[in-house]
Amino acid sequence: MDAIFMAAYIVPMNKLQRMKMLATGLLAVAGAVYVAASALEPGRPWLRYVAAAAEAAMIGAIADWFAVVALFHHPLNLKFIPHTAIVPRNKARIAEGLSQFIQQNFLSSAAIVDRIRGLRPAQALCGWLVNSQNAEVLAGYATRLVAYVLGAADDERVRAFLSRTLSEQLRQADVAAGLAQVLDVLTEQGRHHALFDELLAGLDELLAREDTRKLIADEVTKNAPSIMRAINQMFALKLDEKAALRIVEVALRKVSEVRRDRDHELRARFDAFVLRFVERLKTDPATRDKVHRLRDEALESPVLAGYVAGLWEAFRAWLPGGMRERLPAMIVSLGETLQADAAIRQWIDEQILAAAPGLVEEHRAKFGRFVEDQILSWQEEKLVAELERHIGPDLQYIRINGTLVGALAGLAITLATDLAR
Repeated sequence: MDAIFMAAYIVPMNKLQRMKMLATGLLAVAGAVYVAASALEPGRPWLRYVAAAAEAAMIGAIADWFAVVALFHHPLNLKFIPHTAIVPRNKARIAEGLSQFIQQNFLSSAAIVDRIRGLRPAQALCGWLVNSQNAEVLAGYATRLVAYVLGAADDERVRAFLSRTLSEQLRQADVAAGLAQVLDVLTEQGRHHALFDELLAGLDELLAREDTRKLIADEVTKNAPSIMRAINQMFALKLDEKAALRIVEVALRKVSEVRRDRDHELRARFDAFVLRFVERLKTDPATRDKVHRLRDEALESPVLAGYVAGLWEAFRAWLPGGMRERLPAMIVSLGETLQADAAIRQWIDEQILAAAPGLVEEHRAKFGRFVEDQILSWQEEKLVAELERHIGPDLQYIRINGTLVGALAGLAITLATDLAR
């Protein structure tokens, strides 16, 4: 990696050095041509034009050399010359300008939203998820992450910390008030009656079962007076079965009445009981203390702690393997489901596009500030070296062009002057 980085750094520097040598070589050639033409000019009038072109080429080359060098350095280290070493002197202004340029042209809300819209993120996500290889990779990352977290949490210090913190938080929690709030939500607009109806339906089904009637008959037999049991056995009257059947019939009829009648007395009693219980949870110190004692007893119970620990150990042992086995298929299934549902894909795109402007506006200044701070943190020498390394070779063409254009301009001016005489 270091070799690649050094190669990437050295190659542009070699190019910069080659371009500098070429530009300086042209200046030297122009100087040599000027000296030779001036020396051989007597007896050869046409060499006057060559000397003029070479002289103008040297002037252009020196002027453009000064301009290029003044961008990054003080030419000939003459620091008193104004407007030289422009880049290092204006590092702060360059950093701020580059930051603003990036924010306004690359990180604008409109530009990013248009880019996201063109990418169609939901469709791209579906296409990525349905690829089984991608699903395997994603499942592998998720499994390794979960395994790492579970392994880290298995440390005795972590487990002690979590247990202690969770216990402290639960001991401080107002369980009674929380339970009251939950019941308030359930009883709002009579939603608790749905639970009551499910309870009645289950009771109805339970009473209709043959084993329930047999259980009731057995209980009737066990609790009947001895004389009744003797008469029942003597005459084989099966009073226990008849009593059980009668009890079940009455119970079924009562349950059916309550299920059909929304204004039944038992429903009113149920409502009154729930409302009283909620009010007691909120205001009755005795009820609240009882709930909190139950909470503390549950937290201190070694049986409950052992049961929870066993569940956790079993879950922890199953989770990595279970995830690795099932998660890839679940990911592919999710992708296929999204792919088949155009409405949900449109919704995903809409949510992303709606959220993007706010996120961009919130964070783009931070990206711009990062660029600005990064530039400001550089030493002036590093800033100059980086810029010169990347754009220096192109700047040498200014020197080359200055030399050639100067030569043509000097020749043209000399010819025009002679023609004008």
